[in-house]
Amino acid sequence: MAEEGQMRPIWSGTLAFGLVTIPVKLYSAVESGSDVSFRLLDSTTLSPIKEIRVNPATREEVPWDRIVRGVEHAKGKYVALSGEELKALPLPTAHTVELLGFVEAEEIDSLYYDKAYYLGPGKGGEKAYELLRRTLEEQNKVGIGKVAIRTREHLAAVRPADGALVMQTLYYADEVRSAELIPDLPRNVRVLPAERRMAEQLVSSMVTSFNPGEYKSEYRQALRKLVKAKLAGRPLAEPAAAPRKVIDLQEALKQSLARLRPAEKPAPRRRAAASV
Repeated sequence: MAEEGQMRPIWSGTLAFGLVTIPVKLYSAVESGSDVSFRLLDSTTLSPIKEIRVNPATREEVPWDRIVRGVEHAKGKYVALSGEELKALPLPTAHTVELLGFVEAEEIDSLYYDKAYYLGPGKGGEKAYELLRRTLEEQNKVGIGKVAIRTREHLAAVRPADGALVMQTLYYADEVRSAELIPDLPRNVRVLPAERRMAEQLVSSMVTSFNPGEYKSEYRQALRKLVKAKLAGRPLAEPAAAPRKVIDLQEALKQSLARLRPAEKPAPRRRAAASV
């Protein structure tokens, strides 16, 4: 988990449910800037390439003062919207987390979760904030509501975590695609009893507790080593191993189970009985 000093709020507002309003501050819960970022460079001078906005019809560069936002209303047809028109749209959840109800935590499918934020108490809201947090924790409930972030209104869930309130934006139902749209999903596949038993044994033997700190991005670490090696003029690392070969399902299960089982020690030999 990233530890980078004190957080700075994205915005200050209120969390509201019923007639209760709690001053809150919104903080980013995830630090994504720790990744090594790529830039597009000119290979001859290693200078960063500048993006140019070009009109595909005229091939001319379009300056920022001629660029407006627009919405496609028909195939290839757009309507332009000014900043003033967008600001005039009703947005009642601007700087407000409006909770509309409370649900069981298990009811929300993980497919619906999007970005995570922390909600911290604002000035004078400490007691109400803690009261809501404890109530949600004791009742195993999650608040469901709406919030506007950067001119877009999101569905959101507010839940207790580690002594704080976490707000996660959710996808709307029409944004989540059905699994039925996946082509060639297996139907009526015959699974042998022996295959099922081995799969159950393999899963049971690999059961563990989730500790996020145990998992590191091997790609990120290898990329950083590669950058350091190139800067120092050292030889580059060996290429990664070839991908695993697909083998027979039963054989793969057997070999996986064999790897996890501790090697059996041979039984000690019995001494031959002494002759009388």
